[in-house]
Amino acid sequence: MNAGHIDTELARLEALRQYQILDTEPEKAYDNLAQLAAFICDTPISLVNFIDENRQWFKAKVGLDVSEMPRCVGLSYLCQEQRQVVVVPDTLADEKLANNAVVTGYPYVRFYAGVPLITPRGDMLGTLCVIDQVPKELSQKQVEALVALSHLVIDQLELRRYVTEVSEVTEKLMAQEQAASAQSEAARTRTNNLLESITDGFFALDKKWRFTYINGQAERLLQKKQNELLGKNIWEVFPEIIGTTFYREYHKAILEQVSVEFEEFYPPLNCWLQVHGYPAKDGLSIYFQDITERRRTTEALRESEERWQLALHGNNDGIWDWNLKTNEVFFSTQWKEMLGYKDHEVSNGWDEWIKRIHPDERDLVLQAFQDHFAKKTPFYVCEYRVQCQNGSYKWILDRGQALWDALGDIVRMVGSYTDITDRKRADEELKRQNLRSQLFAEITLKIRESLQIDEILQTTVIEVQKLLQADRVLIFRLETDGSGTVIQEAVLPGWPLILGENLNDKCFKEQYIERYRRGRVSAIEDIEAAHIQPCHREFLQQFAVRANLVVPILVRDGIWGLLLAHQCAAPRQWNNFETELLQQLANQIGIALSQAQLLEKETQQSQELVRSNAELEQFAYVASHDLQEPLRMVTSYLQLLERRYKNQLDANADQFITYAVDGARRMQTLINDLLNYSRVSTRGQPFKLVDCDVILRSAIANLQIAIADSKAIVTHDPLPKVMADTTQLTQVFQNLIGNAIKFCQNQQPQIHIGVAKPNANLDGENLNSIPSVDEWLFWICDNAIGLESQYAERIFIIFQRLHGRDKYPGTGIGLAICKKIIERHGGRIWVESKPGQGSTFYFTIPDRAGKQS
Repeated sequence: MNAGHIDTELARLEALRQYQILDTEPEKAYDNLAQLAAFICDTPISLVNFIDENRQWFKAKVGLDVSEMPRCVGLSYLCQEQRQVVVVPDTLADEKLANNAVVTGYPYVRFYAGVPLITPRGDMLGTLCVIDQVPKELSQKQVEALVALSHLVIDQLELRRYVTEVSEVTEKLMAQEQAASAQSEAARTRTNNLLESITDGFFALDKKWRFTYINGQAERLLQKKQNELLGKNIWEVFPEIIGTTFYREYHKAILEQVSVEFEEFYPPLNCWLQVHGYPAKDGLSIYFQDITERRRTTEALRESEERWQLALHGNNDGIWDWNLKTNEVFFSTQWKEMLGYKDHEVSNGWDEWIKRIHPDERDLVLQAFQDHFAKKTPFYVCEYRVQCQNGSYKWILDRGQALWDALGDIVRMVGSYTDITDRKRADEELKRQNLRSQLFAEITLKIRESLQIDEILQTTVIEVQKLLQADRVLIFRLETDGSGTVIQEAVLPGWPLILGENLNDKCFKEQYIERYRRGRVSAIEDIEAAHIQPCHREFLQQFAVRANLVVPILVRDGIWGLLLAHQCAAPRQWNNFETELLQQLANQIGIALSQAQLLEKETQQSQELVRSNAELEQFAYVASHDLQEPLRMVTSYLQLLERRYKNQLDANADQFITYAVDGARRMQTLINDLLNYSRVSTRGQPFKLVDCDVILRSAIANLQIAIADSKAIVTHDPLPKVMADTTQLTQVFQNLIGNAIKFCQNQQPQIHIGVAKPNANLDGENLNSIPSVDEWLFWICDNAIGLESQYAERIFIIFQRLHGRDKYPGTGIGLAICKKIIERHGGRIWVESKPGQGSTFYFTIPDRAGKQS
């Protein structure tokens, strides 16, 4: 150690002695600072430590049993060497510190944070430090708070020294005042210098409450200059403090000649002041300092404690705090009330806890504790049942975390109890509902996969027997007299088979049938103990039934039969889940039976309609074909009469013959059209891939004369290839284009054939129907006379005409033929039109071309 270092150490020790702090009694101010440091840093140990020649003496301590230690041990030398804040998160991680006596022995320091206590003159007197027995990290705010607390320690030291010095100087001055005024002035100067150097605010008052002295710090704190205060009455300068604590305490000091100490909020400056008042014969000396930050820290501590108490008493959760060294457990009032106990009815013992855990889950809880203690889990979390005061059980969510000491031993564990009984019940109910829905959906799907009644019923009894684990499940087809037949059965081996048997329960009267028709469910848990008629019990016993569940199968409000589940081995309690499931399945069976009956009826009607249509078409074909020969003969003779006797008879005869010939021709046309109509179904050709452009050209060629005579303009879009009957599709185009030409009055016909491809953009087209992806939409647009919308469907009916033959010739069968052809191809046809604005005929053809290629 060099000479300079020795001189510095000697000066430091001299400064420490001047403060006269060593071996003094405990003081509340220092104790409060130590407690505040421990609270802010969340450590079990904190020290206000002054370092003498050979020892470390603790002026204030929290969590430590000794009042001093040898200087050669401990970690305070780190602060002394570095003269700055020292934070050691884990002493065992530092090779230089791992073997230190306070690390390997009491108090087993694992974490250390120290702030040097340096006086305004630069002397390092000791440390303010916090210690923990587990590794730890401090936040920046915690470090800053620790530094601030160290300044408060220095302030307390300075205040002690200054008060002592001032008292000594004051006494000397008073003793020497009369003997040596020069010395008195010098002493006064020294006093002033001393008062100006302290960090506290200071002012002196005479007996008339006038300011006689005020130091610079007081000027700054009070925001007043000396010339504003000296000689002025304090109550006149600061009238707002009259009647306050300041007023009362200052008067008390003067009147009782006692020193006063208090803390009070001063609103004009919005700060808290700590005040020390010392009376003298000629007035009052006041020392004060701004303690707003310290008060805020204290207030934060108080609010934190209040929050803890609110959390403890206002939370619905129960709180527990387990001391593993004593095996004592603190249980909060809410913890006890949650289980139905009063506060005094549960002691603070581990057994009080463990004995209430459900036996089935006790090992689970203990294992969860062990896993957490072994650090396999970051937190202890477990759900289990706990017995209440009335013997019932509640589901509890238990959560906690353990605390280990420096040696790795568990010293404490804190956690909470949450009542999750309602949630558990809801979860269980949801699981049951999901299971019921899943099973119901699976069985329903199997039922609906077939509309064959026998298959539906067989699937039902098999699946229900598996689901309910019943010994027998059967479906009983009920007759009106109460008897019936077992038409389906699923039964376990060893129990009587009753499939196909006709049963007649003598007790099954009309009133029972009516109750089942209204939806009654019968659930008998024990045939022997049930209150039923003896004849009904005997009836069930012959089939070894011990428990019985019966649900009606209703079809259109009438009872069709019964769905029954039997337990033969032993009595059975049927729960709501099983009853509701059977009811739902019985409803599905009823729906399936109704649908099967409707399908059967619809199938019969469809077959009858097909047969009827075939007979009508055959009749029309035969009738029209058989009329051809006599009509040709009539027509030939009428034409012969017209040639031979024209102009040889009177005018009336010639006119009659003309009428007869014309009627015969129309009859011939009508018969030919009728034959064509019947041949759409009977003489149609197989569909093949055809080019609609080619078909359209063929239709236009057939209409060449009409087009030329009317000077019609026919345009078209590029047309697709489709699967169709070439002849019939040609006839559709020919009929629709021919009608467009025929029904144009005196204007030039303009006709356009368009087509919409699947997913095509049809914006701008006046279409009421967009084709699906599986069909083509064709349209033929003209400028003909148009028609009223009320006739849009009528024109497709056979022999329906909107105009007389004298104006527009024809039989009225062309559009009916088009409709029948399009329907044969699986499409639709319709018209959109307004009188005088032309018409647009639409038809669709399924797009089968891609599927054929």
